[in-house]
Amino acid sequence: MRTHHVLSLFVYVVLATSITSQSWAQSSGGGSSSGGGSRPWLLSQGAAAREAKRFTLQSWLENKDRSALMDMWLTINTPSPYEFVLGGSMNTYTLQTTTNNISAMYNKKNYAGEISAYARFVGITAEYANNPEDGFNDTNGIFNLRVFGNTVQGSHITLHYGLRTRTAQNNSYRLNQQFPAATLQIYLMKYFGIQGNYRMYLPTSESFYGDTQGDELNAGAFIEFGSFRLFGDYYQERQNSKQNNVETNLIRTGNKIGLKIYF
Repeated sequence: MRTHHVLSLFVYVVLATSITSQSWAQSSGGGSSSGGGSRPWLLSQGAAAREAKRFTLQSWLENKDRSALMDMWLTINTPSPYEFVLGGSMNTYTLQTTTNNISAMYNKKNYAGEISAYARFVGITAEYANNPEDGFNDTNGIFNLRVFGNTVQGSHITLHYGLRTRTAQNNSYRLNQQFPAATLQIYLMKYFGIQGNYRMYLPTSESFYGDTQGDELNAGAFIEFGSFRLFGDYYQERQNSKQNNVETNLIRTGNKIGLKIYF
C-alpha cells in the first residue's frame, strides 16, 4: 500500500509540473517567439532584458571586426579628396593691333601648359605660355574656389583669383596684372560637355605700355576618354594701353586645341 501511495504521489507531481510549464509558456507568448528563445520558463522579463544588454567579450570582438570591414569598404569606395590635372594646348590666332587708328593684322601661334592640384573644393593652378612669334612669355599663378560641383572632372562653377606676369623675350618690359576669373563647365552627356572661362585683367601701370588693362575669353567643347580629355576652344584676348596720350589696342582672336589628363 505504501508503495502504491508513493507512485501515485510521483505521478501527481509530474503532471502538475507539466501543466504549470505549459501555462507559463502560454502566458509568456509561447515557444521561440518570446524574447527568451527556447527557454522562456527559465527567465523573467527583467532577466531577459538584462541578458540582451549584457556586454560580452565575444560580442565586442564581433562588432570590432564588423566595424573594421565597414571602414575598409568606405576607404575603398570613397573618392579621394585630392585631384590633379595636367594639360597642354596650342593656340593659333590673329593679332590685330591698332595705334592712332592705324591697324595691322598678323597670324601667330603659341604653346601653353598647366598643372592644377585640388583638395576638395580648393585648388591652385600654375600656367605657362610660350609666345615665340609674339615675343613674350606668360607665367600665371591662380587660386581656385569651386562653389558648385563636387569634382573638377564634373559639372561645376569655379571662381579664381590670380597673377599674370607677361615678360618680353628681349627684356624690354615686364607686365604684372592681377585678375579675377570664373569657369563654367557643364556635361551635356556622360563623356561630352561645354566649358567657358572669363578673366578680367585689372588696370596696372608699366613703363613700356603705360596704363594697361584687358580681358580674356575661352569657350568651347570637350570629349573624354576615361582620364583623358580632348578640347577645342574659341579664344579672344583684348588689351588696351595708353602711354603719353597714345592709345594702343591689341586683340588676339583664334582657336585653341589641347589635351588634359585627370588624376
